[in-house]
Amino acid sequence: MHIPLLVTIGAVLSWAALSAVSRILLLRLDLDPWAFSFVQLFAGGVALVALSGRPLLEFSSFLRPTTWLLGILRVLSAAFYTAVLAWVSVLEAGILGAVNVPMIAIAVWVAFGRRPARGEWLGHLVILVPIPFLVLNLEGGIWHPVVGLMLLNEVCLVANTLLAERHPDNVSDEPGLRLRFTGSVLLITAALFLAVRVMQAGAGGGLEGGPQGVMTGGIWDWRLWLAGAAVGVTLRAPSMLLSFWSIRLVGGQNYMAAVSLLPLSGMLFEQAALAAGLLDVSRFRVETVVLALGILAGSLLVVAARFREARAAAVQS
Repeated sequence: MHIPLLVTIGAVLSWAALSAVSRILLLRLDLDPWAFSFVQLFAGGVALVALSGRPLLEFSSFLRPTTWLLGILRVLSAAFYTAVLAWVSVLEAGILGAVNVPMIAIAVWVAFGRRPARGEWLGHLVILVPIPFLVLNLEGGIWHPVVGLMLLNEVCLVANTLLAERHPDNVSDEPGLRLRFTGSVLLITAALFLAVRVMQAGAGGGLEGGPQGVMTGGIWDWRLWLAGAAVGVTLRAPSMLLSFWSIRLVGGQNYMAAVSLLPLSGMLFEQAALAAGLLDVSRFRVETVVLALGILAGSLLVVAARFREARAAAVQS
């Protein structure tokens, strides 16, 4: 039980650190967010494939359609989430994103026939209560695009989690295969990121010089490659590896419930960066923290209900 818990906590903390460090570097170095994400994904993927210890010409993970689907879902999720962060903080986005806990419970029930545990719906209700309070307190009319984009993001995340839980390369207990699988997903996602950027440039998406702007613009900035590679190897790769491993150990539903810790963890990293002078702007509000604690309480109720049911089933058997 200790290993699944440590892996899951490690995944949450790693994602929180990745969000905070990425935001600091993007703001301090004025990097292109899309190019920065591409370098992270590419460097992290290469590192994991190299560490897998498997033959370099083994393409089994790359040849699975489900691996490409995971990459597509991650690109869509990243696009929606990045757009949301243009309006709200990581903490606020995390509160809105907590809707994925009841969403995945319903999805698992429909897709796999696994009914929610008795008493679990109380936790889901507690999770949902803070969300409209946050929406009503968003300034101006920004709640329309924010809510829509976050719902699309959560649909992609739920689908990604369910797919990862059943992916043939993720159900294996062989470390090398898991490293290779995670690296493959990162490299495929990086390739799709680059393809989308090239298409955006070709369609006149605002990049100076058309398609050539992708190569002659900020993509060749040495700071971009140095920062992106460092973050990709030290944070992006571990985050993905621990996430897939956690999904394998505790299941997609419990992993998504654990992700409710991410907003508070991200807030702590952001406030530490603010105190250190690495960030200049904060949307920190006490009432938002209270809403996040409500989300956490609901997630704990959900996990507790599942644990009670699993323990009762083990005693009966």
